[in-house]
Amino acid sequence: MGRLLPAMRPTYRDLTGKTAIVTGGNSGIGYGFALQLAEMGATVILACRNEKKATEARDLMLEACPSAKVETLSLDTASLGSVKRFAQNWIHGPIDILAHNAGVSLVPDGKEMTEDGYEYEYQVNFLSSFLLTHLLERHFSKDARVIFTSSIGSYFGGIPHAFEVARVRGKIERGFHTAPHDPGNTAKYSQTKIMQVAFAKALQLHFDSQSDCDRLAFSFEPGLVKSNLLQDLSTAPFDPPSWLLGMLQPLLGLDVQQGSATGVRLATCDQPEVVLNKGRYFDRMWRRCHAVDAYSRNKLDRLWARWSADCDISWYN
Repeated sequence: MGRLLPAMRPTYRDLTGKTAIVTGGNSGIGYGFALQLAEMGATVILACRNEKKATEARDLMLEACPSAKVETLSLDTASLGSVKRFAQNWIHGPIDILAHNAGVSLVPDGKEMTEDGYEYEYQVNFLSSFLLTHLLERHFSKDARVIFTSSIGSYFGGIPHAFEVARVRGKIERGFHTAPHDPGNTAKYSQTKIMQVAFAKALQLHFDSQSDCDRLAFSFEPGLVKSNLLQDLSTAPFDPPSWLLGMLQPLLGLDVQQGSATGVRLATCDQPEVVLNKGRYFDRMWRRCHAVDAYSRNKLDRLWARWSADCDISWYN
């Protein structure tokens, strides 16, 4: 329905000298996000699984903005090893913007679990972002911003207080990887999206504990966007919500520039309505209420501990 609403226009900010990473920046929302940052002067790193598509996206950006500074690096969020290699090989200096956009809405056939032993959507959409943020934190500038492309689907997710805090591999945990009452793909997707909202809130608490920096974290809802993420949903079997979204996308979907506009605003704006709502969830440029707002510090700490255990890292909030 976003096409029926007024266009969103992030205020231009000169980002010359800034470095931004956009995961999944070769298409869809990620492409729109990366292009707008490049047009503002940032050096943009497209962190993508498919290097050929990343190169093609970079070339398209240079056609649209010949002065753009865009590079590509390999990152496959279905592999924790790939995430570790990306961080180990980082040589581009301080990171000012980290935009977590890579993700899937449907699990490929035969891919219920990743090679690392985790539910596929959980790792691709969320866990790899958690690990990447941890590994790159030492490279963050003092006023770095971390942005998560979440979804309205996050409102349909929910994590009960009773979940396993120790590492869980090789199985799907109801109430954590899926809703307690629904083990389907839509529920798995919604769980990853509410985890992004929860991590943004927890990450902001982590940043606020550091007296020498002004780092910010946010999550946002892009709207119904004409992107690859939804291209196969109209054929999703036995999943009415996915089918409906797939059918509506060509008719009512936003273009990728509009879909990424809120994320760009969160990455660049210094206005009080943004910075005073750090750690929060945004939609159409403004803060929105979310169930995660009511998550206690104890619950966030337990989630942080579980995510750390699944990544096999020690990262204290």
